[in-house]
Amino acid sequence: MAVYEFRGMQKTHGEQFWRNLGQVQLAVEHWQELDSTNDRARALCQELSQPVLVTAAHQRAGRGRHGRSWHDLPGSALLMTLGLPMHWNQAQMPTLSLLAAAALGVFEELARIVPAEYLRIKYPNDVWLKPPHAPAGKLCGMLVEADYIGAQRSTSLVGIGINLTSVPMLGDVPYPIRCLADAAPAALPDAIELAEQIAERIVSLLVHHDHQALVERWQEQLQMLGRRVLIRPHRVPVRITAYAADGSLCAERCDTGELLTVRDADSLLYDPFER
Repeated sequence: MAVYEFRGMQKTHGEQFWRNLGQVQLAVEHWQELDSTNDRARALCQELSQPVLVTAAHQRAGRGRHGRSWHDLPGSALLMTLGLPMHWNQAQMPTLSLLAAAALGVFEELARIVPAEYLRIKYPNDVWLKPPHAPAGKLCGMLVEADYIGAQRSTSLVGIGINLTSVPMLGDVPYPIRCLADAAPAALPDAIELAEQIAERIVSLLVHHDHQALVERWQEQLQMLGRRVLIRPHRVPVRITAYAADGSLCAERCDTGELLTVRDADSLLYDPFER
C-alpha cells in the first residue's frame, strides 16, 4: 500500500496509507497512542474529502456517551473511529443510518470470530457477548458524534471500542464487562486488521443500503418490540411498543399504562439475551 503523508503529521507518530474499499478510498492512520481517535479523525476530515479510519493501541482521553470516559488496557482493545467528511456523498445520510450501519457492521464482523448466538446488539448500538456458561456482558461500545456548520452537518464520526483480550477495572457498573477472548474458539485476528474489516463493512452498508433498509435491519437485530425493560434510576418496568422515526422507543408503563418515549439508552436496564 502506498504511504500517504498527511499535512502536519509526523511520520513517527503512526502508519498512514490509502486503502481502496471497492470504489471508495479510505484514508487510514494507525497509532500506538493518542488522546482520542474521534478527535484525530475529526481533524483529518477537515483536510480530506474521503472517509478516514483512525485506530490506536491506547487512548489517553477516550470518551463515551454523556461525557463519560472510555477506559482501555493498552494493547488489549480495538479502538477506532470512522470519520465521514462533509463532501463524501454518503455523509449527509441521517445520523440514525450511521448508527444502524455501525451497530450492524460491528455485529456482523464479530460474528465471523465467535458464534452469532453469543452476540446481541443492545439498544441502540452496544454489542454484548454471552460466553458459554458465563453471564452476558458488554463487549463493545460506540460513540456517534456529528459536527455542524449552521444547519448542515460537516463531519460524522463513529468511535468504536471493543475489549479483545482483557477488560479494564471500572468499579461500580450495572452489568458485567466482557472481552472477545472469553468466547473466541481460536486466536483473535490482529486488531488493526479487524478495525479495517469493520470500517469496510460499515462503509459498504452505507453505500449499498438506503436509510429505511438500514433502520429495518437494525430494528430486527435489536428485537425490542414487546420487550419488558426497566428504566433507571427507579427501575420502572415498561414494555416497548414501537420505534419512533428518530430511533427512540415508545413504551408503556407496566404498572400504570402511561405512555412514554425513551430517548436515553443509558436509562434502559435489560439483558439483550433474555426476552
